[in-house]
Amino acid sequence: MSDLQFGRGVRKYFKSKEKEEMIQKEKILIVDDMELHLETAVLYLEKSGYKMFTASDIKSAWRLVTEEEPDIILLDVVMPGESGLDLLSRVKSSYPQIGVIVMTSFGSEDVAAAAFKLGALDYIKKPLKYSNLKEVLEKTIQKQKQSKMHELELKTLKRAYADLQVSADSILQCMSSGVVAVDNNLCVRIINQKAKKILDAENRDIIGQYCYDAFPFLKKNSLIKSTLEKDRGLSLDRVEVPGAVGGTIVRINTDVIYDFDGNRVGAVAVFDDVTQLIKREEVLREREKLALIGQMAAGMAHELKNPLTSIRGFAQLLSGKSVDPVLSDYLKIVITEIDRMNQVIQDFLQLARPKSMEFSKKSINEVIREIIPMIEPQAFLKEIDVHTETDDSIPEVMIDPAHIKQVLLNLIQNSIEAMVKGGTLGIRTKYLKERNEIKLDISDTGCGIPAGDLNQIGVPFFSTKSGGTGLGLSISFNIVKKHRGRIEIESCEGSGTTFSILLPAGLN
Repeated sequence: MSDLQFGRGVRKYFKSKEKEEMIQKEKILIVDDMELHLETAVLYLEKSGYKMFTASDIKSAWRLVTEEEPDIILLDVVMPGESGLDLLSRVKSSYPQIGVIVMTSFGSEDVAAAAFKLGALDYIKKPLKYSNLKEVLEKTIQKQKQSKMHELELKTLKRAYADLQVSADSILQCMSSGVVAVDNNLCVRIINQKAKKILDAENRDIIGQYCYDAFPFLKKNSLIKSTLEKDRGLSLDRVEVPGAVGGTIVRINTDVIYDFDGNRVGAVAVFDDVTQLIKREEVLREREKLALIGQMAAGMAHELKNPLTSIRGFAQLLSGKSVDPVLSDYLKIVITEIDRMNQVIQDFLQLARPKSMEFSKKSINEVIREIIPMIEPQAFLKEIDVHTETDDSIPEVMIDPAHIKQVLLNLIQNSIEAMVKGGTLGIRTKYLKERNEIKLDISDTGCGIPAGDLNQIGVPFFSTKSGGTGLGLSISFNIVKKHRGRIEIESCEGSGTTFSILLPAGLN
């Protein structure tokens, strides 16, 4: 057989199948104990292309129902041994999709009512006019199709609604804001996880509760109740949530909820945790105040330098001309204290108006090698052993060598002063490759820092040393910060302190 013949054969086969499917439409089961009725009905309906099945008793009819699952059953009510209505009840119970048309020669409104109550689609009186049977059947089939289509649409809508509910709930639970919805009686209907966390209600069942019973602190402002009463959205920028760990401050925005018909059904409140935002704003305000005070103080300090210089000059002049040794000693003390005041002013001015950075590529290890000869004599005199351990894998980075050297000398000087009876000074460098950071530790075995003072280290004019100003550490912290780094402190009172300088290796 040629390919052309094969192709024609395939097309002929599918055309015949299409024709067969067009001819053989729905499956029809006729249940009647009179053979004449069965044969006549089959003759009329087979011509219309329906696939016909017949049964003359209820038992045979039920077998065909289970085996063939017909689309339509033409069912006689009066059957030997069992009523057709009993079969109708069984069919609608087990196969609700099958349409049933009831037939009887003993027609009455009571029988019709009973049949429709059990789920029949139509009712035909005998004797039948077989020429109209096709029309009745097609009308019933059309009604059944519409019913199935309606059922399918309803299922689709239910599924879509369920999917929408799932999506809406997922979105609600993923929101960064807390959401609480109430009905017109102020009973909670919806609450997401974020709201439970913000409002400190994670271990409570809130749904159905009166909102002011669930969250009494909201009653002080009655924002949600006012939203319903005024029929418009309201807001409060700062509301404290009692009982929350560390104290929580929230911003509340409310609005009215309407249904599709425009009827008010409740209100919704959106809670945003603004605790950190407010704290940052307070810190910024304090820093602005401090910056203003610092600028004023820097100006005053600058003005103080001139008269101090004059006083020191006259003190030196008097010291050179005085023949009284006691007066000379007093003048030396004056000069020493003026020098000390000048140093404090100089440090303060550097903190208030730091010098600009001059970055160059250099290894931290090289900076350490440069300062070791500067600290060894003082350490030797105080019986302090200096242990240096450098990591050769540390890459060169962009730093201001002079400023970094100032930081190291400042921290080392503090460590030496903390070891009044000798001890060990450790200087170690390490490359933290996984974090792309350089770590430089300066440790001592000195007196340590009290735990309550650790958070104050680096604050101007705070010092654990008698007579200290704390400006040296403040300047060091600022220098490291300008290198985009940080200083971390570990200390145990009586056991020593470690200052760790961490600088980004990728700074350029």
